[in-house]
Amino acid sequence: MRRIGKILAGVLFAVLLLTGIKNEYARLLPVSSYGMQAAVKKKSVDHLFIGSSMFRQGLSIDVLEEMLEGEVYILSYNGNQPAFMAMELEYMLKEGLEIDTLYVDLYPYTAAATPWISDTKILLDTDLSFKLDAWKLMNVYNDTKLLDFYELFVTANNEQILTYPIHNRLVSAQFRNGGNILTPGGQTKEHLDSLGMLGGRDGLQEAQVEGYKKILELAREHGVKVYFIETPKYERMYRDADYMELYEACRNKMEELTEADVYNAEVILAEELAFDFTDAACFQDLIHLSTEGRTLYTKLLCEKLEELSVE
Repeated sequence: MRRIGKILAGVLFAVLLLTGIKNEYARLLPVSSYGMQAAVKKKSVDHLFIGSSMFRQGLSIDVLEEMLEGEVYILSYNGNQPAFMAMELEYMLKEGLEIDTLYVDLYPYTAAATPWISDTKILLDTDLSFKLDAWKLMNVYNDTKLLDFYELFVTANNEQILTYPIHNRLVSAQFRNGGNILTPGGQTKEHLDSLGMLGGRDGLQEAQVEGYKKILELAREHGVKVYFIETPKYERMYRDADYMELYEACRNKMEELTEADVYNAEVILAEELAFDFTDAACFQDLIHLSTEGRTLYTKLLCEKLEELSVE
């Protein structure tokens, strides 16, 4: 029995040791063309876009690099929320990344979400301190369980690490400077009209609003210009009462935050641009743009940015 106990203790120690090594040092694996570590490696980025799949599917890296002067990088994670965008920004700044202009994803549903990491690739890009801070935030606003902790700290990203050479090559083939270079097609009006809506939420979450504030504070501290960017949604979203309630709340909150003279920040809403929200070919679904849609939208966005820069 004593021998068995020693074996079990040794196995437990080995598991804890490997888990600690993974959570602290996996970020040091050779970087691909995607994620925080690839951005940090650049040391300086003129135009940094931080967002969710709205940015990954809604921005054309080709157009951005063609129309904006300087280095461009898109940092996007599925379901990325303002609270975690602030943590990601702070992490990269502490790692020494210099940023001239920051563009932040303004998506009402993530601003109304309870803090939670849905894309564990964020954890693959960061150190143990970041992960613990993220866990503390999630623990405050959720009924977290031991299984959640186990999945985030022990099992998350194990497959990617074990198959790293192949995984890294696949990721690099899909992204350039964080921008999605795959070419998804659009849909038909009939298909988009058949999709279910996303439902209601209980207003903007305090933690997400604090995330927006933290982003502004970090930007002011480091002399970074900030734009909050809303990517287009299909027309049905703008006719949906649940979505529009959050949209108006988010827009009002942004006006409140950016009106302060201490912040060098502006908001660019999709409705301000000459984008056709009724063109089904521009959308993959109700909220994500197709290749055609993101190309058109990004051109319009860059023209708007140029217009604002000369005012």
